[in-house]
Order: sequence, then structure tokens, then C-alpha cells
Amino acid sequence: HPIPPPPATSIKTKLDIAPSIAYAPPINIQTQHKIMARPIMFNRAFLLIVSIAHLALGLSLSSLASSTVLAISLAPLTLAAAETIDAAVAADAQDCKESGTCNSDDGNVDDTSTDASSDSQVNSEQSNELSSPSQTTGPNGDRLISHEELALHIGKGGASPSNTIWLSILGKVYDVTTGEAYYGAEKGSYRFYAGRDASPCFSTGMNNPDGAEEKLEEWEDKKLVAIYEWSTFYQDHETYKYLGLLAGGKYFDEMGNELPLRQNVVERSSETMKVMAIEKEKKKKERLAARLAKKEKNKK
Repeated sequence: HPIPPPPATSIKTKLDIAPSIAYAPPINIQTQHKIMARPIMFNRAFLLIVSIAHLALGLSLSSLASSTVLAISLAPLTLAAAETIDAAVAADAQDCKESGTCNSDDGNVDDTSTDASSDSQVNSEQSNELSSPSQTTGPNGDRLISHEELALHIGKGGASPSNTIWLSILGKVYDVTTGEAYYGAEKGSYRFYAGRDASPCFSTGMNNPDGAEEKLEEWEDKKLVAIYEWSTFYQDHETYKYLGLLAGGKYFDEMGNELPLRQNVVERSSETMKVMAIEKEKKKKERLAARLAKKEKNKK
């Protein structure tokens, strides 16, 4: 009787194996042990069959037949064990694919797909943080600027596009870098205004911390007009640029909402300016009438 060959195994090419490797689901520790045990079982079975074949050469015909029968009977067992391992691997892979979890020996959950999803979410959040604006905006879309940020922009060492000069008046911040001759940290005659809101100083000329802290709500209306006129000067200037609102101060709160003090100053100043304009026009007409009267008198 011929010696039966060892169990045939399918031979896969690299092209057949590569896709399964590229897209294989994560395998837990128990399954890895089963896969490692599979070639060991095949090797042992093959060695057993070869050993029986060698022993059969020195035995009688009946002994040879018995050995052959034994080898043939072991082959199905080996194939059955291999099929059991394949079934276990496939079941674990399907569990991982459907639930997204794979149990390890210590009972912990190895959720590879969940970890990948979490990493993707973190990267997405970091990307959104980088792409979003660094500053917040007020109700009307104005940029909100802190006192700390404003204080950094005094043009120390020489103003430039990267070393700008900012000032605030009635809570509105302007870039006055082009006016370095007036606001520069070294020689500017109005350098005290840079990096802060010194609104009262624009009317009194007291360019010091005490002058900047005067209470505008206690001033008379005509005294407020000078501040308001300066604020419109910066607003309409050709080269000075409006940047945003000074948040958390006397004139705008942390969210960029206009506070009652600024509303009061602007309203009183505007009304006073209208009255002053009417008075100015009235005086102009009176002077003109006086000149005409004088000319008529001289003719006579």
C-alpha cells in the first residue's frame, strides 16, 4: 500500500495575501495564540506520518498496513483542527468588524477602530482651532482688543509694520503707526497716548496717569466736545486705521457692548456741538451785519 501524502494546503500568491493584510481587522491575543499553534500542529502531524513510514520499512506487511491506517486516521483530525482554528479566527474578525471591539486576555477592550476615530476627531478639532480667528468679535463684528494687547503696541525701538503703535479714544482702538513723529516711544510729544486709552487727556492736555483717570461723567458738556472731535479725527483720518474695541474698560464691556458712560459722552458731545454750531453761525451773521452797517455809515 502506498504511503498517503500529507494533507494538502492551499498556496496563496502575494497578490492573494496582500489585500487581506491591508484590510485585516485587529486580532486579539487569544486568536494570535491559535494562529501560532496552527503550523506547529501541522509540523507535528507531518513528522508523525514520516516516522511511521520509516518504521514500516522494517516491519511486516500487516504492521505496515496498521501504520498506514493509523496515519490515514490522523489526517482528518489534523484537518479538523485546522478548520476549527480558521473558524475561530473568522468569528473573532467578524466580531471586531461588527462591534468595533476586541477582547484581550486581561479583560480590557482593545477598540482599534474607536481609537482611530478618536484620533481623527482630535486632529479635526486641532485643525479647526488653527483655522479659526485668534481674536473674538463684538455684537457688530468689531474685533475685541484687551488692555494687555493694546499695551504691547507702543512702537518701542522704532515703529514698523511689525512693530506698530496703537492708541484708544473713547474705547475705539486705532493704528497710528504712520504718526510715529507724534506717538513714537522715544521722541513723540504725544507718546503717552500710545498703548492706552487716555481719552480725558485729549481735552485737558494733562498727559499723565492722573489725567487719564479723570471722570468724564463729572465734566461739563463743552469740555467733552474736544474728546469727541478728536475721536472723529482718528475715525476719518486717511492713514490711521480703525482696529476694534477696547474690551473690559470704561466704554465697552468684555463682550463689546457699549457702556452707559460712552453713550452719555457721545450724546452730550453731539448735542453740544449742534448748539455750538448754531451759536457760531449766529455770531457769524451778527458780525457780517455789523460790517455792513459800518460800511453804510461810512458812506454817509
